Amino acid sequence: MAWYFGGLIVVYVGGVVALWPAPGASPSPLVFVVVMFAPAIGAFLAHFLAGGRIQWGRPSWWILGGLLPCLAVLLSYLLGAALGWYRLDLGVLGLALAMSPIVVLSACLTAVGEEIGWRGFLWPAARERVGFWWASLFVGVIWWLYHVPLILIGWYGSTAGLPAFTVAIIGFVLFVGVITDRARSMWPSVIAHGGWNGLVATSFAATAGEVTTPAFSGTDALLGEFGWVAAVTMLLLGMGMAAWHVRTGAGSVSSPSSGSVA
Repeated sequence: MAWYFGGLIVVYVGGVVALWPAPGASPSPLVFVVVMFAPAIGAFLAHFLAGGRIQWGRPSWWILGGLLPCLAVLLSYLLGAALGWYRLDLGVLGLALAMSPIVVLSACLTAVGEEIGWRGFLWPAARERVGFWWASLFVGVIWWLYHVPLILIGWYGSTAGLPAFTVAIIGFVLFVGVITDRARSMWPSVIAHGGWNGLVATSFAATAGEVTTPAFSGTDALLGEFGWVAAVTMLLLGMGMAAWHVRTGAGSVSSPSSGSVA
């Protein structure tokens, strides 16, 4: 674990410091790429220098399960629009859904950097030592701490949305913990993470020309990954999946997966 956390922290902090923007300027997109691949670099260091395992796994139908958060949030968004909480542009939503395979796969290109570290290395390592709930708490706290610095310095989201974001993190950790356990693979979590970043975080936005328009528009307190609609939906989905997972006897300490590499 020392190589993993050491590598993650050095790359994360080093990237932020090296790419710190000039006064009044916005952060470079490159800083987010570096930060998102910091967990992967930590995992590779732990693997090559300390014999740590990375659970790649094999593709299975659980990859489709990674799309459940997007579908659940979309249904919640539609319900909220029907109740008049915010506005819905059906034309934009149709375009967003038509573009969603490309959007999700594009978002997966950066999400995989995080997921190699989180669900490829850290989650299996935790599950070999503790049960599902304790592993979820451990990984959830680490994942939350990973995001918070960028939020506090104003580069990502907003501090006002941090409570909702925290709730979403809890639900997401539970959900992807279940699909990672079930699939013995990190790939379903890559799809879930990419779908969340590409669709939910942007309120199912679509781009026409150079203009990006969200399908759902209204208050930031309700919409996006820092909004309460997605947060509560994700918490309910995660808790429901986790309860089912543990109730069926899959919540105890796991043995090393055959999909791992030693």
